[in-house]
Amino acid sequence: MEEELIQIKNSAVSLALDAKDKKELDDLKIRFLGRSGRLTLALKELSKLPKEKRPEVGKLANEVKNTIEETILEKESQVTKQKSQELKEKIDISIPGIKPQIGHLHPMTQVIYDVVNVFKGLGYQTADGPEIETDYYNFEALNIPKDHPARDTQQTLYLDTRNAKVNPGEIILRTQLSGMQARAMEKIKPPLRVIVPGKVFRYEQVDASHGFEFWQLEGFLVDTNVKLTDLFGTIDYVLRKLMGENIKLKFATTNFPFVEPGVDTYIECTVCKGKGCSFCKMSGWSEIMPAGMIHPNVLKAVGYSSRQWNGFAFCIGLSRLVTLRYKMDDLRLLTNPDMRILEQF
Repeated sequence: MEEELIQIKNSAVSLALDAKDKKELDDLKIRFLGRSGRLTLALKELSKLPKEKRPEVGKLANEVKNTIEETILEKESQVTKQKSQELKEKIDISIPGIKPQIGHLHPMTQVIYDVVNVFKGLGYQTADGPEIETDYYNFEALNIPKDHPARDTQQTLYLDTRNAKVNPGEIILRTQLSGMQARAMEKIKPPLRVIVPGKVFRYEQVDASHGFEFWQLEGFLVDTNVKLTDLFGTIDYVLRKLMGENIKLKFATTNFPFVEPGVDTYIECTVCKGKGCSFCKMSGWSEIMPAGMIHPNVLKAVGYSSRQWNGFAFCIGLSRLVTLRYKMDDLRLLTNPDMRILEQF
């Protein structure tokens, strides 16, 4: 038995020292130390030896195993170093490597983060809502009944609800984020300050300043004794934080069923600097933030007392804000996958 173990050791060590690569060494491990390896099979024969010889032969077997393992390990180290040296000789390591491209945030995402941070400083909490909305939250809870003419301006995209347990026309892609007013106010007791960034969808003609899928940020505040001047102050503060202190703003009256009174905020077009271009429809101004005082009917729809509570709501056109911030002349650049455009941000 001792002679057989010594022969196994000598054979394994000799073959290991002559091995040229890691594959040969891995084969040697299996050949001698694997489940059916020569040394493993020999160790199984120990039980057949007399009891007085087993300790001595067992000690020798362990020494043989350790010797084989150490020899293979040392040879693996030598082979690895040799391969590394050969590669260094073949490759000119002084040649500059290829710099990997590192991704970064899309300009829309960057602006969303900036807007959210500004409103967080004003005490607003951020909420999220479904892109697939019901007619009730998108329209009726906002004081827009089914026969209201304001629905015609929304260009709504309706989902096919055949074979579903809902009436036709009840499930839509949200046309505005204002529906989150009702959803949030149903769950949160006043006072509250909430902003909701997200995508909306409308069946519109796509041009330099319009799209059928675009981003908005809805915001609303409900408290006691809220005034229109509070709304103007908020709009002025937020837009100057986002666009710079020197921007030019102007307000105009407008009409939305869910606010009374309603105001529209315009910013001087940054693309043409007020001279007139295709983006601003040659007016020199771009609509950026429609707003107004929340209509009492909207407060009543969610169970708020319009005598005790009032507030304001606003909506920032985020897609348009991004294009104006970076002086883009076409909204469609935001969805263009051309890396030459995206790498600029």
